[in-house]
Amino acid sequence: MSRFYGYGVCSVCEIGCTKGNYIDHSGKRYCSACWIEKENPDHPDLQKIKSEVKEAAEKWKRQKYVKEDGPLPIGPYSHRN
Repeated sequence: MSRFYGYGVCSVCEIGCTKGNYIDHSGKRYCSACWIEKENPDHPDLQKIKSEVKEAAEKWKRQKYVKEDGPLPIGPYSHRN
């Protein structure tokens, strides 16, 4: 099984990309906010989109590194109490 290394970062703003929040174009990765800014700089909700992308990236980072399932098992074999 292949190993998952993450979605990478935006080549413009260096924000971590999340699932469904990035576009690969001509060998560069853009977050959706930077892509919209590049293609349509007069978009009325551009600031709102940028803040949503930043919040999604920070939320994904917290979920990625927090383990709420419980502690790891003791040793490589099942543990009997």
